[in-house]
Parts: sequence; C-alpha cells; structure tokens
Amino acid sequence: MDQPSQPACLNHLIQMVSNFFDAHTAALLMANHDRSVLRLTAWETLSPHLVPGCEIKTGQGLIGWVAKEGKNLHVTRFSRDTKTLGIYSEDAHIKAFLAAPLPGSRGVIMVDSKNRYAFPEKKQRILNNCAQVALVLYSSLVHEEELNFYRACHQWMTTEFPGPESALNGLLRLLGMRSGLVIFKPNNIERLEIAALIHPAGTGKFKKGMIIKQMNGLAAWILAHKQDILLDRPGADHHKSFILYPDEPIERGSVVVGLFQPARCGSFAWILTGDKKTRGLPKGVLDLLAANLKARFFHMGSDVKAHGAWCKTHRP
Repeated sequence: MDQPSQPACLNHLIQMVSNFFDAHTAALLMANHDRSVLRLTAWETLSPHLVPGCEIKTGQGLIGWVAKEGKNLHVTRFSRDTKTLGIYSEDAHIKAFLAAPLPGSRGVIMVDSKNRYAFPEKKQRILNNCAQVALVLYSSLVHEEELNFYRACHQWMTTEFPGPESALNGLLRLLGMRSGLVIFKPNNIERLEIAALIHPAGTGKFKKGMIIKQMNGLAAWILAHKQDILLDRPGADHHKSFILYPDEPIERGSVVVGLFQPARCGSFAWILTGDKKTRGLPKGVLDLLAANLKARFFHMGSDVKAHGAWCKTHRP
C-alpha cells in the first residue's frame, strides 16, 4: 500500500513545530469521527522507524491517554521502549516526550527528543498554542473537502442511472471507494441476493444474482436494523468484519459505507469499501444518499421502469 500523503497545510505546521522544538519527531494525530481512534496525519521525523498513517486507540499508551484525558503530558526521563508510543516500529531511544491535546478531543500534537531536558515550561505553553492552530487548519481543510464533496454529490444526484449497477458505480466514484455490492432481501423471505456487484480485482464465487442463505455479516445487520453505517475500522466488530459471510471473496478496505434502502418488494443494502479518508464526508451525508436512492429508484411512481420490472420478478 502506498504511504499516506500529508495535507500540505498541516505538514507545514508540523515542520515549523519540529524546527522550533528541535525535535527528533514532531507529529499530529487526528481523531476519527467517533473519537475512538487517533491517526497519524502529519509528521516530521529523523527516525526511519516512524510508521506513517498508523493508528492508536484513544486511551492507549501515552498519546492515547492525552487524547482521552484532554491533558498535557511531559516526560523528562523517558525510559520506555518508544514502540509503546504507537508511532514507531523500533525503539528510537528518545529521552523526552511532550504532548498536548487539541480542543474538543479532536487529536494530539506531540514532540520528542533525544535531549532529556528539551522542553522547558515556555515550550510546553507554545505547544498548546500549536494545538489550537492545528485544529483551525484541520477544520478549514475539512470544510474545503466538504464543499468539494457537496459539489460532486449534486452532480451525482442529478445524473440519471438506469439500474443499480450504474448507480453503484456512480456512488463508488463519488465516495472514492474501490468495490461495492447491492444486496437485496425480498419481503417475508430469509435470504439475500446480490443485485449488483463491482470489484476491480475480481469476485471469485460472487456473481450477480447469487443467493445467500446465511443471514449474518454486515449486509444482514444493515437490513435487520434498517440503518446506514460508516465503519473506518471494519474489523473491530466481528459481525461487521465481513459483508455476507466469513472468508468471502471481497477485499475490504479500511473504510466501509453501508446504506439501507427500503423498496416495495423488499429492502436493499448498498455497501461500498475502499481506503478513502472519511474526513471530507459531511455529517448526515449517509441519510442524504440513502434518501436519494429511495426516491430515485424505489419510491412509488418512480420513472425508472427497470426497477419496477425487477421487483416483480422477485416477489415471494
């Protein structure tokens, strides 16, 4: 997998922080949408062992503690193996560590050094200021990405699609995902059917029209709970770690989007997966997309005749 890129504005800030603090490593870790995980977003380091794009659970280790408690942490006699910080693959032999939380539990900015007394009190206060600047820059970046997404979303919503596969392909492009499935469950029948499927790497045993009798996995969860879902750690919950059944021939990415859509003849789960960052997805966008799919294809009086015919052939 390619090394994750750093947003330019945040990278410039971290370079400045690294130079000012004379740090071995300066890094910014941003929280995901539910504040459960921190991701290394921008960094400047002298170490060959830093892990770009690594993740740390909130509350895990020193960096996770800073995020959870919302408090600064300064260690002047760092004697641990630095792998315990969660950002190194090998011990970097640092002697001092300083971290500050971003406002609103949005992330952590940190520096470390091989000089034991590298971070006097004045520098600790300055790192707090840098945390505030980092949040402003990150919020501006997210706002710009959200505006770009809304422009693309408007184009998708005003484009006509003749069937679920073309609509799925449009959704994949809109969300920047790699693979997707549309799963259909008929009314009053405990089975699933693949209504559409797009997977560039090939699907093996998965085929359009395939019947699945196992009612578990992410698709079954979406249909049973009638909920949209966004997972940026899809393996964290076993029942959501696969789409239809364990060891299925679909390569999931680090992000999974699931949309629930009711229909006259049953219900549908639209599932998309890839490695696209989720920070540019506006709050409530899943509801917007699911509502558009329902109105576009399966609402009473829809002008998409293909779906009316498709539903007739799938009546119990």
